[in-house]
Amino acid sequence: MNIIQMVKAYTGMIIGKTDYWHPDMVTNESLNRECVAKYPIDMSAKAEYAGVFDEEQIPLVEIDGHLSHLPVTIAQYALGNYDEYLRTQNSLYRQRFLDSADWLVKNLVEYRSGQWGWVNDHDKMLYNLKKPWLSALSQGQALSVLVRAYQETNDELYRDTGQKALGAFKVPVAEGGILAKWQGLDYYEEYPSQTPSFVLNGFIFALWGLWEFQLVTKNEEAKGYYEIGLTTLEHCLQEYQVPYLNWSTYDLYPFKVTDIASIFYHKLHIHQLRAMALLTGNKLFDQQAKRWEKGRKNSVAYVLATGYKIIHKLSISKQSSYVPSVKKSS
Repeated sequence: MNIIQMVKAYTGMIIGKTDYWHPDMVTNESLNRECVAKYPIDMSAKAEYAGVFDEEQIPLVEIDGHLSHLPVTIAQYALGNYDEYLRTQNSLYRQRFLDSADWLVKNLVEYRSGQWGWVNDHDKMLYNLKKPWLSALSQGQALSVLVRAYQETNDELYRDTGQKALGAFKVPVAEGGILAKWQGLDYYEEYPSQTPSFVLNGFIFALWGLWEFQLVTKNEEAKGYYEIGLTTLEHCLQEYQVPYLNWSTYDLYPFKVTDIASIFYHKLHIHQLRAMALLTGNKLFDQQAKRWEKGRKNSVAYVLATGYKIIHKLSISKQSSYVPSVKKSS
């Protein structure tokens, strides 16, 4: 990726311009830890996909010049439509949601012997990650889709598919899974790179999938993974605090220049932590969200964080990294 391409790809995200890939996703203030309904953050902006669909009306994403199915995009499209269905009771949104859930059922593959998941078939060179690979983000949000489909239809196939996907949470990255270690604690990796990346937003999304799945299905395996991961989040959260600035980092990968969060991801972290506070009752998450909210509202902090983010992007501009793009429908 050259500097001009990098600027085009990241400028909107850095300055906070919303689009399909980076919409405002605010905390669901009606979140109830005793039931699964609307997603913990508002996913409704994901309901109207701006790109190309396949013949079954499943979203396609252009990657490396080819249209492909990207599991996380399909899961988020499903969750967005489910949020809209709950809001409007329009059966169109329900059907889109169930069609996407069915795609997840059909496309769960045995990635390795006894290990099931939704495979990403592109490289993520930013983290020196070569295809194929699983993602805790994809696994977690797919679980969130499947448990809602199971709850909506009582079709046990959705539950059984989710149960198969749980195994990846116990398999170490070195063996093709998504389990890394942060100071000896279990961490579920959005990008399972050999040098751990520890991407915060993907970890939290994975935890939500585990929490929702165990809540509805009473699955003890999912409950165990969730509780272990929650403990890790409580202990590692301060590692994402930028020193002397009320701002968050995107990940903990050992880049030469720290990967500070763009304004989009910084806001996402805030809303994710607010949701975690509602789910757990743990004041730690609310306190950290308030601290980062102060940074978001502070113009000096915003300018400094944005400048630092640009420096980080320039420092990695010679690396080839994947940025999703929407190929417009005609």
